[in-house]
Amino acid sequence: MFLHSDGGNMVERDIYTLCGIKHFEMKYKILPPHTTLNNSIDFLDSIDEQILPEIHTNVFGWVGKVLSGYMEKYYHNKNSRKEISREPFVDIVEQRIFDLIFDLHEDKGKPIVKHSFWPYGKKFALSLTHDVDEVRKTYQYLTYSLKHLKRRNFKGFKNQIISSFKKLGGKEPFWTFEEIMRIERELGVKSTFFFLNETAKVNLFDMKTWRHYGRRFNIKERKIIDLIETLTLEGWEVGLHGSFFSFKDLEKLANELMILEEILNGKVCGTRQHNLNLSIPETWKYHEKLGITYDTTLGFNNCIGFRWGTSFPFHPLDSESSRTLNLLEIPLVVEDIALFSYEKPWQEFLKIAEKVERFGGVLTLLWHHSVFNDLEFPRWGDMYKKIVKYCLDKDAWVATGCEIAKWWKKRENSGVKVDYGEDEIVIQPFPKDQRHFLDIHTGNGMEVEVKHGAEVVKRGSDKITILTSSDEEVRMVF
Repeated sequence: MFLHSDGGNMVERDIYTLCGIKHFEMKYKILPPHTTLNNSIDFLDSIDEQILPEIHTNVFGWVGKVLSGYMEKYYHNKNSRKEISREPFVDIVEQRIFDLIFDLHEDKGKPIVKHSFWPYGKKFALSLTHDVDEVRKTYQYLTYSLKHLKRRNFKGFKNQIISSFKKLGGKEPFWTFEEIMRIERELGVKSTFFFLNETAKVNLFDMKTWRHYGRRFNIKERKIIDLIETLTLEGWEVGLHGSFFSFKDLEKLANELMILEEILNGKVCGTRQHNLNLSIPETWKYHEKLGITYDTTLGFNNCIGFRWGTSFPFHPLDSESSRTLNLLEIPLVVEDIALFSYEKPWQEFLKIAEKVERFGGVLTLLWHHSVFNDLEFPRWGDMYKKIVKYCLDKDAWVATGCEIAKWWKKRENSGVKVDYGEDEIVIQPFPKDQRHFLDIHTGNGMEVEVKHGAEVVKRGSDKITILTSSDEEVRMVF
């Protein structure tokens, strides 16, 4: 793909521009790959040009900068985070570029062929995740009680007393795993559990360190090993939840990974750093060095939305070494605690979910396992079920983080060769020994018919999705 400025001169292909071009081509995988675009288009007139000044002169360079951490300098406080991250601006820009290319093909009376974002042409993906921060309630009896009293929430304070008596009777309020598994079985979905192995020091006189005490549990305890074995045997994913300071300590992170893989007797696919702590891009380089396939830390724990303007998996750019990392980042979009900080959580969720659906990305949901304790977190579990049902009704592919990462990497390594005849298309996807989901984008009332080598799995007003037969070319007429 070539990139032109208003004057028709080639924009310098620096590392950011190359990254932006590669990201677009790997995401859309459209043909033809060498399309000339005019960068004078007003892509994002609703966004402050002081934040996104380069977009009108070098769209792909701007995308590359965003995927290297360019936006971080604008997140000064919660308000700026809320304001900027409410729009998936990278997804908006790239969709408009695709629409331009589609218009060029439509004018020529030819459909566009590209790999589907998700299996069976699903509209978007939903990645369900749970951070296992603690398995037993400890200091929270004090902190939660004080919080409720401060807010004059006497019912909440009463529930803390009830919870403490239940614990004395043998019911651990934070051991909710069987309940989560029951809910997800009923919904027909599976999720990812990220297990923490915290070793940070605790200072009795520093309340900020108390959190480390509550999160220090023995991951090698028989009960927890049995839980991990049950989860993995029944199809749930177990990932690494890097401890509080591991984001800047490769040795610590490596040790935590080694212990979890010993328990699993297998390789860990994905990770999320505790507290969403990140040193960009150093933490991701640690993940890459340790052979982790994906990370899903990039998000906010005090607001919901799109931290780097995208809901799609991407490979972060390390500008210092001028390369994109092998690690795949699956952005976190909605965290439970952040969502319930809004006055109207469901309405705020819908605003975000509708944007993910519109652009076809991944809605990554973090719902801590401890909040499935309805006594202390009334309706949080119900909200989780409501979100999952909503997304299923909206034709989402619900998957674990590892399933999404493996699908996306497989998609990245796939391609398609298309030969256009006067009224026929011959499609040869590769690798040849695999079956491929392909979207055939049509327009102007164009109708296409599969003659050989594929079956139609979904049909829309301007697009059909086909599943190819292995090792056969696809012939279609239009």
